[in-house]
Amino acid sequence: MGVYIYKAVDSKGKILKGKLEAKDEIEVSTQLAKLGYQAISISFKGEKTVSFFERFLKKGIKRVSSQALIVFTRQFATMVKAAVPIVEALGVLAEQTEDTSLKEALHQIVRDIEEGFKLSEAMAKHPHIFSQLYVNTVVAGEAGGVLDKVLLRLASVLEEEQETKMGIKAALRYPVMVIVALIVAVVVLSVFVLPTFIKIYQGFNVKLPLPTQIMIFVSNSLRHYWFITVPLIIAVFFLIRFYINTPLGRRQWDNFKFNMPVFGKIYTKIVMLRFASMLNVLYQAGLPILKILDIVKITIGNVILAKDIEGIKKDVADGKGVSGGILASKYFPRMVGYMVSVGEKAGALTTMLDSLCEYYSQEVRNALKNLTSLIEPIMTVVLGAVVMTMALAIFLPMWNLISIVKQAR
Repeated sequence: MGVYIYKAVDSKGKILKGKLEAKDEIEVSTQLAKLGYQAISISFKGEKTVSFFERFLKKGIKRVSSQALIVFTRQFATMVKAAVPIVEALGVLAEQTEDTSLKEALHQIVRDIEEGFKLSEAMAKHPHIFSQLYVNTVVAGEAGGVLDKVLLRLASVLEEEQETKMGIKAALRYPVMVIVALIVAVVVLSVFVLPTFIKIYQGFNVKLPLPTQIMIFVSNSLRHYWFITVPLIIAVFFLIRFYINTPLGRRQWDNFKFNMPVFGKIYTKIVMLRFASMLNVLYQAGLPILKILDIVKITIGNVILAKDIEGIKKDVADGKGVSGGILASKYFPRMVGYMVSVGEKAGALTTMLDSLCEYYSQEVRNALKNLTSLIEPIMTVVLGAVVMTMALAIFLPMWNLISIVKQAR
C-alpha cells in the first residue's frame, strides 16, 4: 500500500489536491471517480508508514507457508492447463492442502467467483497470502488467456525467493548459536562466578584492571539492578525498531543494507535477483511497462530502490527506455543497465531478463554457500575477544594478588 498525491477536478470545474492511500494509480482513479472527481495527475509519494502497533496486529494473522503457496501455484497451473474449470480446480486444491489458512482462503475465493468476482479480484481480498505481484500476474494471465503459463513462471519466482531465504537462515544459524552461547556465558560468569572472586580481591585491596571493572559493572547491573537493566535493554530494542519504521529511519536502514560490510554485496545481488525476476514475470505476462514498474516499486522491499524505480517510471512515461534510469542509479550494478539497454535496442528484453535472472540466481547461490566461510573468521575473532576479556577480568587481579603475596614475604 502506497501514498499517492493527486490533482483532480470536481463536477463544477474546481481543482482539488490531496493524498490517498492505495495499492496503485488505478485504485486512486477509482476512488476519485466514486467521489465524483476526475483525476488530472497522480504521483507516487512513498510507501505507507505502518506503525509498530499495526505491524504487531498483522503478526496475529495466520500466514501461509511459502512451500504451501508454491505447491498450490504449481498444481493450480497444471489443472488450468488441463482445462479444469477454475472453481472446480480451486475446490479440489482447497481440500488437498494441509495449510488451514490457505484452505479457508481458497474456499472464500470459490464463493466470491461464484458470486461474479474475477479470480484476481477474489485473490486480492487476501493480501496476507497473495501479494500484489501474485495478484497482478493473475490479472495479466486472465487478460491474455495464458493463466497457466504465468502461474508456472510465478511459481519459479516464489521458489527462488524461498531458496534464498532458506540459504540465509542456514548461513546465519551458526553465528546466532555462537551469540546466544556468548550471552549465556557472560550472564553465568557475571552472576555466579565473578562475585566470588570479587570478594577475594576486595579482601586484599587488589587494584582491579579495566576488564575486571567492566565485568563487575555488568555483574552488578545483572544482579542488583536487573529491574532497570532488563527493561532498558527491551526499551532500546523497541526504540530502534520504532525508528526504523519511521520514513527517515527506513531510508537510512535501507541505504545501510547496500553498504554493510561483508553482507552489502550479497544483499545487492539478492535485491537485483528479485528486481529482475519480478520485472521478467510481469513483462512476459503482458502487462504495460508503467504498470510493471508500479508493482515492482511497491513490492521490491527497499524504499531507496523504490525511489529510483519511480525515476525510471518517469523516464518511461517521457518516452525514454527503462535502461536510462537504471544506469543513472548508483544502487543498480552497471551490468543490469547495460543488459536491459541491449535488450531494448534489440527488441529482446525478455531474453536479456532471462539471462539476468539466471546470472543473479547463480550469484546468490554461490554467495550464500560462501557466506558461512565469510562469517566464521568474524565469529572466531568476536568469540576470542569475549573469552579473552572474561579470562583477563578474572585472572589479571589474581596475578596482581600473587605479586602482592610474594612482596609480603
